[in-house]
Amino acid sequence: MMKRILTSSALSLALLLGAAAPAAIAGVRKESPAHKAAVKKCNSDYNAAMKEAKMKKGKERTAAIAAAKATRKQCIADAPK
Repeated sequence: MMKRILTSSALSLALLLGAAAPAAIAGVRKESPAHKAAVKKCNSDYNAAMKEAKMKKGKERTAAIAAAKATRKQCIADAPK
């Protein structure tokens, strides 16, 4: 009985440590200052484009909002890592 408890405890501990190890090794990824600046510019451009788009009406407004979203997505994808 005691051997069974110790074996299951040891196995559980090994599995727990095995699952936690990759997360501990990976650490926190820090963004570069160039990336932060590029994302900040993308966001400010997006906000300006959305402000302009909201002044329009109908299909023109819908198209402007879609274009602003697509441009922002592309801008963030092109930002330096």
